[in-house]
Amino acid sequence: MLNKQPVGTTFTLDHAMLRTSVKTQAGGSTDVVLLRVWPSLADESVASTSTTTVALGSGFLLNRNGLIATNWHVVADAKNIEIAFPDSPKSIRAEVAIRDVTNDLAVLRLSDSTNVASVCPESPFQLVSSNRVTLGERVSTIGYPLQSILGSNPKFSEGVVASRTGFQDDPRWLQISAEIEPGSSGGPLFDSEGDTVGIVVATLDAAKLYAAAGAIPQNVNWAIKSDYLLNLIGILLNESSSSRTTAFSPDKAAKCVVAIKAW
Repeated sequence: MLNKQPVGTTFTLDHAMLRTSVKTQAGGSTDVVLLRVWPSLADESVASTSTTTVALGSGFLLNRNGLIATNWHVVADAKNIEIAFPDSPKSIRAEVAIRDVTNDLAVLRLSDSTNVASVCPESPFQLVSSNRVTLGERVSTIGYPLQSILGSNPKFSEGVVASRTGFQDDPRWLQISAEIEPGSSGGPLFDSEGDTVGIVVATLDAAKLYAAAGAIPQNVNWAIKSDYLLNLIGILLNESSSSRTTAFSPDKAAKCVVAIKAW
C-alpha cells in the first residue's frame, strides 16, 4: 500500500527454512507450511550463511552544511551510509538527520562537509514548491541508475509531467515520462527553469503489470512533490536549502548530485 503496509498474502522465510503463508478464505484463515528439503543444509551452514544487502540510490545536495536529500527506502534501517560526489575520489560517511517514512523521504547529514564547496562549487538549482508545475511541462532528472551495468557516472534524462497526481491519483506524487531505472531513487526532478520540484521515487513494474493486465508500461514513473521535502527541512533547526547561485545546466547540476550506498 502507499502507506508501506503489506496487504494480502504474506510469506516469511525463517532460519529453519520454513516458508509460511496465511491466506484468508471464506471459512476463515488457513496456514500453509512449505518445508524445503532439498538441497539439505546442515545447521551450521544455515547459521554461517549471511548476506549483506547493499542499497544503491541517488541524492542531491541541499546546502553547504552537508545536507543531502534522498528517499527513505534507499537508506532505511542502514547502519552504514556512504555518499560519493562525481568529482571526488573518496566517499563520505553520512547519517540520517531526519526522515519521513510515510512520504518516503530522508535528509542525510555528511560527517565531513569541508570539501563540499570544492566538489560542488556552484548551486545551479534550488528547491521550490511544486505547486507551479503544469501538465505537459518539460522536466529532467539526474541520478545513478543501474551502476553495475551503466557505470558510476551520473545520468541525465528528460521528459514531461504526464500527471499532477501519482499512483491511483495519489496527490503527493507527480507522474513523469523521464526515464528512470533502479538506482535513480532519490534523485532531483528539475522543472523547465532548472529548479527542483520533486524527488524521483518509483517506476511502474513492467513484469508485474504484464502479469496482471497483459500490458507493458511506457515510461510510467513518479516523483514525490518537493513540498513534502520543504516541510521536512523546515523541522530541522537552523537549516534551509541553498538558493541558486548560477544558471542551471546538466553539467553543473550533476556535480551536486550524489551516489548513495547504504548497508
